[in-house]
Parts: sequence; structure tokens; C-alpha cells
Amino acid sequence: MKWTEVKKNMENLICEKLKHRLSIHLTKYNVSLGEQTRIWITLDKKEIFNASSAEYLMEHDKLWEEVKRKTRKSFPGCLFECFPEFIGKVSDMDYTASILEYRGVFNVDHVYNAFIQYPQLSINRALNSENVISQALTLVDRRLGKRTLEALRYNSNVHPLVMQFYELRCEVENIKPS
Repeated sequence: MKWTEVKKNMENLICEKLKHRLSIHLTKYNVSLGEQTRIWITLDKKEIFNASSAEYLMEHDKLWEEVKRKTRKSFPGCLFECFPEFIGKVSDMDYTASILEYRGVFNVDHVYNAFIQYPQLSINRALNSENVISQALTLVDRRLGKRTLEALRYNSNVHPLVMQFYELRCEVENIKPS
């Protein structure tokens, strides 16, 4: 799907109070190693979210080095040994993506795919999604009503991106966050 169509679909779902304040951007860079992609979201022209393929690759390599330092073992077999907080929480086989996402480093391809799939999700499905991007987008979605927003309760385990979008929406709707 073309970016212009994806962007239009996403921006059409932004709630009225954020409609002209929140913007979604994508750019591609041709570099010697191939194409690098960056997606970012701005609020009042200030960046509040970023997903970059170059940053993701660098952080992925740093994660490998961290695991090697901690265990002195080969990489994939020891992730749970290094990161026990993910035991039982990671449903797919891409543990590195889950760990990096937890740290706020997102795979740009996963973000793009979430943007494509998000408009087809119901608000309920998006709120309860395992995808952090979908959860965050739901909080600025015009389909999320004020009463539902007021009823939401988040604990300390919620991803910082979700909490950031929750607090933003509560602020513009004059609701005290739970």
C-alpha cells in the first residue's frame, strides 16, 4: 500500500482535538548499504515517536553484544536467561524485536504494517492488541469515546508509548489520567 494512502487513512482517524496538531511522517534514504526508512509522529511539530531502520539495526547489534557479555553463549539460546522479564510474555519467535520494543526501539517495518492494519481494527480489538503501536494509536483515535477513555486504567507494566498517548489524549479531553 502506498504511503500517501496509509498516511491519509491514519490521519483521518485522529480525534478532532488533535487533528491539526498530530502528524505522521515517513522518509526513505538511499545509502551505500541500501535503503533506510524512518517513520515519526509529531505533536505541534515536535517529534514524539520515532522508528528508524538504521537505529533498529544498531540497537539490535548492541543487544547481541549485551547477551554475549552477560552469558558468553551463542545468541538465540540464552535470551530468557538474560532477560527473564520476557518469560511468558513473548508470543512469537522474534524475541529481539520484543526486547527492543520494550526499550522503545521499534522495527520500522512492524510500525508500517501496524499503520496498514490499524484502520481495519475495532477500537476494542486495538485496545486489547498485543501490538504496542496499535494500542497507542487507539488512544488518539476519534472512535475512542470520552467515557471509554475515562474508564481506562493502566498499571506500571504498560509500555511508555501507550502511556504517553494516553496522557496526551486525557490532556486534550480535560480528563485526569488514572
